[in-house]
Formats: sequence, structure tokens, C-alpha cells
Amino acid sequence: MKKKNITLQKLQVIVLILSCLGLFSCEDVIQADLDTGEAKLVVDAEILWQKGTDGAVQTVKLSRMAGYYVPATPKVSGAQVYIENSTGTQFAFPEVEPGVYTCTNFVPALNETYTLHVTVDGEVFTATETLMPVTEIHNLIQDADGGFTGDEMEVAIYFNDPANQPNYYLISFITPTLAYPDYELTDDGLTDGNELKADYSHEDLVAGDSVQITLRGISHPFYNYMNLILSAADSNPFATPPANIKGNVLNQDANGSEALGYFRLCESDYRDYTIQ
Repeated sequence: MKKKNITLQKLQVIVLILSCLGLFSCEDVIQADLDTGEAKLVVDAEILWQKGTDGAVQTVKLSRMAGYYVPATPKVSGAQVYIENSTGTQFAFPEVEPGVYTCTNFVPALNETYTLHVTVDGEVFTATETLMPVTEIHNLIQDADGGFTGDEMEVAIYFNDPANQPNYYLISFITPTLAYPDYELTDDGLTDGNELKADYSHEDLVAGDSVQITLRGISHPFYNYMNLILSAADSNPFATPPANIKGNVLNQDANGSEALGYFRLCESDYRDYTIQ
């Protein structure tokens, strides 16, 4: 089980930031002369079907990698985006604002296979994945004596893992104490068919704070991808930076530019809990 407060776009700079903070402690502002790499396409495509909803509204976001000192992430406009299911039905994602493409009539189906198609500047990118189911959250407990030291406010969810089948989960926690979601990644390799727990604790959580919790069922390939992401975030900041972690978005031109990101489809169970 891995737990980390991280976003995918932060990974490209986290090693460099930590290294600079550790090496420089003078008062002068030092601006490193950083090489600017290729402005690769970044595909943020999560189809999230929350239990109890029809899942019709889904969004894909497109951007490009930028230099560290660029103040804003470059958005990708003018792309053609659609998702196709195994029977050939296509769901169009028109652009609703720069870099944001939204479908309002998507039809999710558990264990169905979907292919994402993105055309940008004449290049065609595709990715194929399966929409994975998830069990329900059956209990949520607040504990004022949680955390490693036993003096932090903790919120924990409990869910029953289906027996005799491999299952993979990604849980996210969003709270006022976090600038970015906290992610917990787990599988049932050693706990098949048992009750599982996922929790978040922080000393600054107080009564009235909202904790938004999403339990996702994910595929084994996406589990492996996220495991690499979280491991890279936990790695030695003074070691050689890891190479870009490749997702499942592929350029159909073998000689074309690479894209970053992972197209994934997840059923989810959601709780919005207020600290008592």
C-alpha cells in the first residue's frame, strides 16, 4: 500500500526542487539555467462513474509540458477528441474552454472496453482501457487518536473486497489541509475477500472541515503506472532523476512525438464527510 500527496504534473520538477532546497541556503535568489525539453502533449483523461449517477458528463483535459519558470500550464485548443466503445459507438468531446473537452452523453458500462482518440496538430493519439467496477464503502469512522503518533484527527473508510478475483484500488482524500489530493494505492494480493481500510489523518483537521473521499476500482496496468508514479515521488531527491514514466497514450505515427498521461475508466464510491 502506498500513500502520497502528489499530482502527476508535479513529478517532472519535484526532484529538482528538493535538490535545490537542500543545496542552497543563502539569501540570494538563485535561478537555475534549466534545459527546456520537448513540449509533450499531456492527456488528463479520467472517466469516473460515481455510483448512483448516470455518468453522462465526462471531461478530458489537454495541455503541454512547459519550462519550470513558465507561470501557467499551456492549454491545448483545437483538438478533436472522442471515445469509442467496443461496438463502435462514438462519444464526442467538444471543447468547452481552452484545453477542456466535455461529453454530456457518455454511456458507461462496467467491464466494457473503450478507446480514446485525440487528434492534435495532425497527430493522432489513442489509448485503450476497460471500465473497472468497485465495491461500496460500507463504513466511515472518525478517530481523534489517529495518525502515527496517536494525536491526530483521522478519517477512515472500510470496504469489503470481492473474493476470488484480483482487485486494485485508488483512494483519494481532499481536505483543507492539503494543497493537492492525497492518494492511497492498494490491491488485494494478501487480503483477498477481506475487509479493507483506507485512512487519512492530520493534526490540523478540526471540526467543520470537509473530507472528500473517492474510492476507485482501477485496472492492473493503471495500478502499475500509479505505483511507479508514487514510488518516483518517494525516491531519493539527490539520485539521478527517473525517466519520464510512460502511460498508455500512444502516437499512431511511430516517428511522432510522445504523449504523457494515462487514459483510465473507473467506477467510484464517494463520501463527503464533515469532521465532528
